[in-house]
Amino acid sequence: MSDRSPGTDFLTAWRTPEAFLSMTVAQQDLLLRVARQHFLLAAFDARLEQAGCREALPVPLQAMLEGIRVFATERERAIRWEINRIQRAFHGTGLPVILLKGAAYHLRALPMAKGRITRDVDLLLPAADLALAEQCLLAQDWSAALSDPYDQHYYRQWMHEIPPLRHRRRMSELDLHHAIVPRTSRLKTDATRLLQAIEPVAGCVDVWTLCTEDLVLHAVVHLFHDGDFQGLGLRDLLDLDGLFQHFATQEDFWARLLNRAAELNLSRPLDHALHGCARIVRTPIPPEILRAARQASPASRMSRRMLGHLMERVIAPRHPDESHVDPLTALARSALYLRSHWLRMPLGLLIPHLARKWARRWHS
Repeated sequence: MSDRSPGTDFLTAWRTPEAFLSMTVAQQDLLLRVARQHFLLAAFDARLEQAGCREALPVPLQAMLEGIRVFATERERAIRWEINRIQRAFHGTGLPVILLKGAAYHLRALPMAKGRITRDVDLLLPAADLALAEQCLLAQDWSAALSDPYDQHYYRQWMHEIPPLRHRRRMSELDLHHAIVPRTSRLKTDATRLLQAIEPVAGCVDVWTLCTEDLVLHAVVHLFHDGDFQGLGLRDLLDLDGLFQHFATQEDFWARLLNRAAELNLSRPLDHALHGCARIVRTPIPPEILRAARQASPASRMSRRMLGHLMERVIAPRHPDESHVDPLTALARSALYLRSHWLRMPLGLLIPHLARKWARRWHS
């Protein structure tokens, strides 16, 4: 391996797949393990294919990647089938099928969705339609994935979605959202504006997604407002990198994105997202857009810098053989975890909620 960390080398290979070919077999194996650790192996394989690099790999690596490619193809097929089943459940009710996140990326055939492993379907519905939608789905063998009364109360009273639903036979999961931020969130945005701007999916009947700017802003909010950057944090950051780069080819995209963020009161998380992508994964964002986002955001220089340092430490790809986390990284993870909950809930709800979660973990 080079003098740099495997995380740095992975991001280099992600940006320039041709660099992967010049590495030794041991180096390639290590970076593929890094990709697997961050749920990016199939997506990295797709980038190798798009760059025409896959056939030049050693045969054992090609065979290994073939397996994850088959799995990713099957997952996309399963997601499309679940959408079909949801349409069936909603048939005749007038309920819209408005896709969010991974399912929306796949149905819109966005380039960064190639190889993306999407495990559940997320829908957006008007709050007034949630009860009817849940009733229709329960009648088609979906059931609550969480049975604890406190969890049910937590989602239904405070969050931006009802408790997850799981199909009894297919074990697929479905999240029904009525907004993109929790009811108790410190950040307020009007979900009706999102619903008024939805766009139909080409080639699909009665299936919609958020409009281009809102699709990006939802990804921004999901990671940079109440996300803790752990688990799928790197994948979600690279989702944003792909969204920014793909839509940047549209005329006036950056201006439309900044204006829409201001309309929806999302200038702060957009500022964090643009600077985070530019800093960590080197997304080519025009300097004037970074300046404009900074000027539009109420975030202070100190908070922006602190979040950047914490996020970079937590989200950076790690060596897959690391058996422990250094104290500074552990502290950064805890700080971002607390930040995500602080933004999500007022203190009077937050303290009892975290106390309950820690007590449950202690006794489990």
